[in-house]
Amino acid sequence: MARYLALVFILLGAPAAAADTCSDLATNLSVATLPNTTITSAATVSGAFTPPNGGMPIEGLPSFCRVTATLKPRAASDIKIEIWMPSSGWNGKFEAVGNGGLGGTISYTNLPNYLDHASLADAIMSGYAGASTDTGHVSSDRTWLANEEKEKDYGYRAIHEMTLTAKAVIPKFYGRAATRSYFNGCSTGGGQALGEAQLYPEDYDGILAGDSQNILTHSRASDIWAFQSVNNENKLSASVLSLVKTTVLDQCGAKDGSLEDGFLAGDPRQCRFSPEQLACKEGEDPVTCLTAPQAKLMVKLSEGYVSHTNQQIMPGLWGPGALGWGGYNRVYLNDTLNASSPAGQFYGLGVLENPNIDLRTMDIDNAVALADKKFGFINHTRADLDGFIGRGGKLIMYHGWDDPSISPMNSIKYYTGVVERIREKRRLNSAEAALTETQKSARLFLIPGMGHCGGGPGADTFDAIGTLDQWVDRGVAPDKIIASHAAPAYTRPLCAYPQDARYNGSGDRTDARNWKCVSETKP
Repeated sequence: MARYLALVFILLGAPAAAADTCSDLATNLSVATLPNTTITSAATVSGAFTPPNGGMPIEGLPSFCRVTATLKPRAASDIKIEIWMPSSGWNGKFEAVGNGGLGGTISYTNLPNYLDHASLADAIMSGYAGASTDTGHVSSDRTWLANEEKEKDYGYRAIHEMTLTAKAVIPKFYGRAATRSYFNGCSTGGGQALGEAQLYPEDYDGILAGDSQNILTHSRASDIWAFQSVNNENKLSASVLSLVKTTVLDQCGAKDGSLEDGFLAGDPRQCRFSPEQLACKEGEDPVTCLTAPQAKLMVKLSEGYVSHTNQQIMPGLWGPGALGWGGYNRVYLNDTLNASSPAGQFYGLGVLENPNIDLRTMDIDNAVALADKKFGFINHTRADLDGFIGRGGKLIMYHGWDDPSISPMNSIKYYTGVVERIREKRRLNSAEAALTETQKSARLFLIPGMGHCGGGPGADTFDAIGTLDQWVDRGVAPDKIIASHAAPAYTRPLCAYPQDARYNGSGDRTDARNWKCVSETKP
C-alpha cells in the first residue's frame, strides 16, 4: 500500500521522499551509474556556506544537499563539479550555471559588478537543483592553456559532462528526474550557453545566453588590439571619454528624454554622431575638444578589430559615441594589460606558448590565425540551431548596449545569422517572415545603459530565468521583460529585438507601464 501511495504522489507531481539521503549518495552512486566519475563528498548544508576557495560566507541559504565530484572523460581531464539540491521546496527543475573569464572556479555566488551572472546560490534560492563546474582546471593554474584536451574541457566538454552527471544524481536524491532543465550563463557563460545549443541540443529545454563570448579566440585578440591601438598610437583620457558621453546625450538624448536618464533609451545606432565633430579647431581649449588623432582613434575603436587583410575579427561598439567608454574604460584607458590578464594568458601561454609575451608588440593578426587553427573548437558561432529548436528548445539571448567588454554587435551578428539560417532552411520569402519564425524559439533582448552582464545606469535587474521557465513550461513567449534599477529606482521594459522601448510621452517616466515596445530597427 505504501509503495502504491508513493507512486501516486510521483504521478501527481507531488514532491516524493528522497530515494537516498544526501550522505548516502557518496556510496550509492556507483561507477556503473556514473562512468569516469568520482563522488568526492555528499553532505547536507544548512543556513550558510563558506566557499572552499576562501570566498565570503553565503548567508540565508535553504538547507541543501551538496555533492562534489571529479570527472575524467579523458586521461588529461580533471573536471570538478558541484550539484546543489534543496532539501525541501524543490520546484522539480534543474538549472546549470555558467562561468566567467577563463573559468577555473565553481560559480558559488554572483561576482561583484556582474549582477546577472548565474550562481549555485541563486539556483537553490529559486527552488532549482543547481550545478556548476570549474571547467577542468583551477584559476591559479596556468599550465592547462597549451593543452588541447584541457582546452576542450574548458571550451565545451566540462559543461556537457557536468550536465549528464547532474541529471543522473538528481533522481537518486529526489526519487524522480527533473521535469525541465535550463542553462544560465553570461559572458563566458553566454558562450557556453550557445555552445550547448549548437553541440548538445538535447541537454537543455531552455537556454539563457547573456553578453555571449562565443568567439573567444577573436574577443581576446580584440582586447589586445584595442590595448595596442590606445597605448601605441594616442592615449585617451577619462575627460575625453566624458566629453564624448556628454555630447552624445546632448545631441541624441534630448529628443526622447534620455538626457535625464544618463543613457540612450533605444537603439543607440540611431544616434548620428562622430567623434570628428569634436575635433579641436585652431585656438580652441583642448579640454573642450578632441585632438585629430584622438578622434581618429575613437572612430577606429568603434569600427572594431579589422585585420590587415580587411577581415573583421571582432565588431566594435555600436558607434563612435558608445557610452560604455565613459563609464567602464577598460582597455581604452588601461596601460597595464599584460601577460597575466585573461587575454595575455590565453595568447601568451596558450596560443603562442610564450610566458614573456609583450602585448604591445605582438603580431595580433598572425596570433589570431594560429588561435583559430589551434583552438577553434572553443568558439561557438554556428547559426544552425535546428537540433535544439526542433525538439522544442527555447533560447533567450540578452546583451547590454553599454557593454565595454564584448560588443553588443556580436550578439546581434549571431542572432541575425540564426534568422538568416532559418530563412534559407525554410525557404521563407522575407527577413520579416524569418524573424517571426525565429522568435517562436529564440529571442534577443538588448538592454540600454547596461554594462557587461550588469551594472551601469540602465535597468539591469530582471527575472531572466523565470521568463525562460514561463516560455518553456507554459508557452508564454516574452515580447518584453520588465527590468528595474535600484538607485535611482525605476522600471522599464526590455523589448525583443528589433523592437525598442519608447516613452509614451505622459505619466511617470520611471514606471515601465508608461513605456511601450516599438519597431524602428530593421532585423
